[in-house]
Amino acid sequence: MIEKIVTGTFFTNTYIISNHGKCVIVDPGLDFKEAAEELKRQYEVVAILLTHGHMDHIDGIRYFDCPIYIHEKELDFLTDSTLSLYHMMNRQIPFSKADYHWILVRDEMEFDLIGYHFKVFHTPGHTKGSVVYAYGNKLFSGDTLFYLSAGRTDFPTGSSKDLKRSLQKIIQIFPDSTEVYPGHDQKTTIQFERKHNPYL
Repeated sequence: MIEKIVTGTFFTNTYIISNHGKCVIVDPGLDFKEAAEELKRQYEVVAILLTHGHMDHIDGIRYFDCPIYIHEKELDFLTDSTLSLYHMMNRQIPFSKADYHWILVRDEMEFDLIGYHFKVFHTPGHTKGSVVYAYGNKLFSGDTLFYLSAGRTDFPTGSSKDLKRSLQKIIQIFPDSTEVYPGHDQKTTIQFERKHNPYL
């Protein structure tokens, strides 16, 4: 089962993937304390998957104690408030990188969690270490691919050239039936985006 929780001033989508009382969290966002407390009452939180290192996708990790998956090129975001955009909002990073168990992902890495088989694809553009996570016919696209849109490239380490390549990579790899769960806005499909997204 997949649940969506929207929090923070940027209305970030956090996804809860659950199975038999256990769950994996994708991108726990800002103002996540209340949601975190409820999730810990409902589930055993097995892991957190981070699509990239911006504050509105990582801030909620402070409420959990579990392995966290992230691309190695995003590690700097965990200690640099300019990269993670905390500085832009006059905030300090609210956690210490040393306090967590990080699992570094790479392109086409595969792993199993809570009975599901996940695969990672490196999709730089929004940030240098942006990734998407897939299992079954579901794709968690972070801030790379949105409903009728695509991620910004004007933040540190962003690249419009890389983003264009990453979007083409996604379209080539995933079939039309793939359900897309983006970091903001509504759910979509590869088929719909292939036909209607101006960035594709």
